[in-house]
Amino acid sequence: MIAAVFETQASTADRGVNAIVAVMRQVRDLLHVTSSEQYVMKPVGVINSSIAGHVRHCLDHVAALLTGAMTGRMNYDDRQRGTDVETSRLAAISAIDQHVQALEDLRPWLLDQPVLLQVLMVASGPVTTVETTLGRELAFVLSHTVHHNALIAVIARVLNVPVPERFGYASSTLAYMDNRRCAP
Repeated sequence: MIAAVFETQASTADRGVNAIVAVMRQVRDLLHVTSSEQYVMKPVGVINSSIAGHVRHCLDHVAALLTGAMTGRMNYDDRQRGTDVETSRLAAISAIDQHVQALEDLRPWLLDQPVLLQVLMVASGPVTTVETTLGRELAFVLSHTVHHNALIAVIARVLNVPVPERFGYASSTLAYMDNRRCAP
C-alpha cells in the first residue's frame, strides 16, 4: 500500500516536472525561429514589453523554484533584471537548457518538501513569509509561465514570428479544445 501511494505521488510529481519542462522547451523552440532583433524589440505595437523581458521573468521564477528545492526558501520578487538573458537570445536558450536540466534532476519526493515563500504583498510594505510546498509552487510556476507564453505569442505574432498552434495555452484549455473536437 505504501509503495502504491509513493508511486502515485512520484508519477504526479513527474507529470508536473514534465509539464514545466515541456513548456520551457516550447519557449526554447520559439526562440530558435526568432531573430535576435525580434527577441529584444520593444515596444511592439501597443505592447510595452519584449519577448526577452517575458523570457527573463519566467526564468527568474523557475530559478526561484530551484532555489526553494535546494534551500527551503524562495522569493519570486528576487529577480535578475538586466542580465544577458534580456539582451541575447542565445543566452536565453542556454539558460533555458540549464533550467530544464535542473528541473529534470528534481526528485519526485522533493515536491512534498515544505518551503518558506517570501513575497512583497504591497510596494511599501514589509516582506511577508508564508509556508507552502515545492509541489504547489511548481504548479504556480507552470501556470505563470504558460500565462507569459500567451503574452510572448502575441508579441511574436505582431513581429511575424511563427508561433506553434498550441503555444501559450493552459493544459485545461487544451483539454477542453481536444474534447470539443471529439464531441459528436
